[in-house]
Amino acid sequence: MSIAQNLKRILPTEARTLIKRRFPEPVRKLAIGLDSIPLVLNGQAWDRFQQPNPNREPHPLFSKIWSGFGERAARELELSKPLAQRERTTLAATAWSLAKWYAFNGNYGATLENLVLMTTAFPRMRRNVYTQLMMVECLLRLDRPDEAQAWLQWASKHTRMRAEFYFSAANICHALAGRAGSVRLADAERLAWLNKVYEESGFSKVSLLNDDAPLSIENLTVAHPRPTEASAKLSVLVPAYNCADTLPIALNSVLNQTWRNLEVLVVDDKSPDGTWQVIQHFAGRDSRVIPLRHEQNGGAYAARNTALAHATGDFVTVHDADDWSHPEKFAAQMLHATSRPDGISTTIGVRVANDLRFDVKANMAGMLMENTSSLLVRRQTLADLGGWDVTRLGADSELYERIRARHNLVPNKLFPATPLTLILFSGSSLTQTKAAGIATVNYGARRQYKEAYRFWHATEMAKPEPDLRMTPDRRFPAPRIILGHREPIQDIDVIVVGNFADASRSFEQDVGRWQTLTEAGLKLGLVHWPSFRRAESNIMPPVRAALAAALVVNIVPGENASCKAAILLDAALLDDPPSPLPVIAAERLYVVSDNTPSTLQAEAAAQYFGCAPLLVDEAGLIRALNSLKPVAPEVTDS
Repeated sequence: MSIAQNLKRILPTEARTLIKRRFPEPVRKLAIGLDSIPLVLNGQAWDRFQQPNPNREPHPLFSKIWSGFGERAARELELSKPLAQRERTTLAATAWSLAKWYAFNGNYGATLENLVLMTTAFPRMRRNVYTQLMMVECLLRLDRPDEAQAWLQWASKHTRMRAEFYFSAANICHALAGRAGSVRLADAERLAWLNKVYEESGFSKVSLLNDDAPLSIENLTVAHPRPTEASAKLSVLVPAYNCADTLPIALNSVLNQTWRNLEVLVVDDKSPDGTWQVIQHFAGRDSRVIPLRHEQNGGAYAARNTALAHATGDFVTVHDADDWSHPEKFAAQMLHATSRPDGISTTIGVRVANDLRFDVKANMAGMLMENTSSLLVRRQTLADLGGWDVTRLGADSELYERIRARHNLVPNKLFPATPLTLILFSGSSLTQTKAAGIATVNYGARRQYKEAYRFWHATEMAKPEPDLRMTPDRRFPAPRIILGHREPIQDIDVIVVGNFADASRSFEQDVGRWQTLTEAGLKLGLVHWPSFRRAESNIMPPVRAALAAALVVNIVPGENASCKAAILLDAALLDDPPSPLPVIAAERLYVVSDNTPSTLQAEAAAQYFGCAPLLVDEAGLIRALNSLKPVAPEVTDS
């Protein structure tokens, strides 16, 4: 508990309320001042605390932007600007929330307007690294590199330099050289910026593999890496699919690692291109490369499990087939792993284009990210847990959380300011698609997958003997789109639609009804339709338990489903739907309500479900559903 929270106990509640109402700003500053005292003992923490941070006190509507209500939340934020003029911190938070939303949607003109508004309302925010990154990115996107350079030069005088500054400077060099028609002339300067990051963290400098070729992710090398005495053996798992062009980048960076005691298990996941030939070429060149091949495409996580089954190392890590890693990365992780009993770590990555332009993730307003694919762990730990969940995406995070939950491990994110992996970024990759992309982490497919696996983890860990092993049979449900199934869902009889995060509803009666219908032979689907007010909330435990028990199937945005009947638990949801929604075609739509849906609600129902709503009460709903139950065939005497 903080110092300020402890001091609250001294004053009576009435006195605290009165003081806070009359002197809100002094009270806030006093609380911050008291809680900052321990930070004085840590110089770096104190520096970070002193730096203004727009992410420290986000606007209440910010989380709703990413929870299925982006358009509405953005509208409300825009409308609130005049009301926030008197409170500069609120105005700054409003503008910052909008800036990230507009940048995520590619509207960099609106992003820049809100960044200017934020820094005008709260001038100290100009010194924040996130503000500076976003400002430079916007100006570059708007083809104003001279202004971007001037901004970064000013920022470098007022803020402690860090990796993202150097990468922004490299991006500016690329843009200015491109405008002048002399991109090659900027390669040396861009490389120097990248090397400042590595040198400041104690890693060797990178250089061009071929001086006659332009700077790119495939033209990087480290001429004189620091040698390391490799003791324990490391198995590197490389899933490969349709990546004949990028796989040499990954394999060369792995085979050039200073930790030489490696085996590199490369699994061709039934690629239609020349991936298998590339793997065979490297296997013939280096005996540490072990070629493996799938007869059927199973996805990256299935390929990792295949590689894990053949691994013999003391430790295991993964390397994606289109990434480049600094040659001293494995050594840094292995030296950490062999000196600690837990032996688990991840590293940092940065997304780059092929020509080594660095990408800013708009929703986080930063460049550096934890690279969960770089998880390094003892092989036996991973084998005991059965490896990865066989999905098409999201299983890296699930495995990471499962290992930590089962063994009560503290995460070790090594060199958090240094990207030891350059992650080749492609806008067409699976992680960028709308139906299952990064945006669905807070609403949609990935969010529902995360809630499902966390429920399973918690349920198992509450048992006297937890069992978190992955098996061929699914241990917890996952949306079909997460499993790679893109075809329309046509095997559902009844789809129940509602706000299943509504804490005011017990859902016990609903779950009992679902149990009865399932026992009668009907297959049920469920669509979580959150309300704006509770957009951030998880599905309630009784409903999550019903999903885990396979009473109902979770249907998420990006999926198409048809059914005999759909049940809408609350007509008011039609007034303010989240976006996107799954596409549902129902033969009949029952709306459980005491009031007749309005004209607008009826029109919305026809739009979303493909049929007009039928108003029913609880008794009418039961009769309607009973009529859908399969009729058992009559048994006649032979």
